[in-house]
Amino acid sequence: MIKISDLKTDQRLESLTLMPDYYLQEVFTRDISNETTAKILAAFSDQSREIILSNLNKIRREKVSSLLHAYAAEKLPLSLTDVEQACEALLDRVEDLVNSGFIRQGQAGDIEASFFDMSAEMINFSDSLPIFNFNQNDLHDLISWWNLAAKNNKSLFGKKPEVQNLILERLDDVFSSSIFRLSIDDNSDAQVLEESKKLRSQILADYKKRTDLIETFLLSLSSNQKSNELSSKFALFFSDSETIKERLIKHAPLLLYPSVTEHLPPEDIAMSLFKLKLLVEEKGHAEMEKFTQKVDDQFLRKGLSLIFAKIDDEYLQKILSERKKAYTLELEIKLKMITDAVICIRNNVSPYILLELMSSYTVYDFQE
Repeated sequence: MIKISDLKTDQRLESLTLMPDYYLQEVFTRDISNETTAKILAAFSDQSREIILSNLNKIRREKVSSLLHAYAAEKLPLSLTDVEQACEALLDRVEDLVNSGFIRQGQAGDIEASFFDMSAEMINFSDSLPIFNFNQNDLHDLISWWNLAAKNNKSLFGKKPEVQNLILERLDDVFSSSIFRLSIDDNSDAQVLEESKKLRSQILADYKKRTDLIETFLLSLSSNQKSNELSSKFALFFSDSETIKERLIKHAPLLLYPSVTEHLPPEDIAMSLFKLKLLVEEKGHAEMEKFTQKVDDQFLRKGLSLIFAKIDDEYLQKILSERKKAYTLELEIKLKMITDAVICIRNNVSPYILLELMSSYTVYDFQE
């Protein structure tokens, strides 16, 4: 065990901080794990340590800083051998990058001023990148957004951590933000893909249950089915069916504002739909419309429009069934597109390839 305060500053390491940001970011990629990065930074001066940390994205910076604090407080063991081995491996990496041409020797200040100052471009990127939520974007908008993100991640030299931070900041749905967060950390491609697979499976399962509940609700409205029959049908979608049925009957009448959004779990959606059914029974469709005029679930919105249009039950069932399949397929495509885009950005793949890859899920060629 050794204390950080006992480590002597290595001038070979300190000299690395004289390099341009772009080079530092090339040195401290995710190939060097957060744990190894923290052990290396333990041998830096405080000032140099901050320079390196500023060239990591928000996720890695927070994790590396946390490890450094743990080493400093002796909450985690730190051996001199581990630090020395990590630092020597880093210096070997720098030498390899120089020999392979990824890093060129020269005056950092001159290079920064002439080539790496992308401040204006970064501001423009920030101004042009909107909030992203796949639930509220169609396929064309989805492709356009990730294409813009990829192009700027590729072209804004020396700004990669800022670009990654901005992309993460603008992601407004759990799936996209979770996958991108993993991708800019020190995880492997396999780990990112595995987590994406798990999240996709969960999202699709929740969506299937939500659309099944909505379809059951809509058919109940169309056939003038009694609310107690609907509660029994809703309960069958859950493992604890009797408990759910009791909750629906007991708590739904007390619900003040029924809501159906992608953020709600299936149990709450069932509760809201059952409340809407009670409103129809008590006061008619007009009362329900007060709560559904601004509904953001496209399947429910379309279904209600068909109900209000008094579509024949036979056609209604077929339309709802096919709509449900189409919306589910679109969701699955969106999740695959996002995963592909994230992996492409992570691996610095050409935006052209990203664009073609995402467009391959559709029947048209995307035009910028």
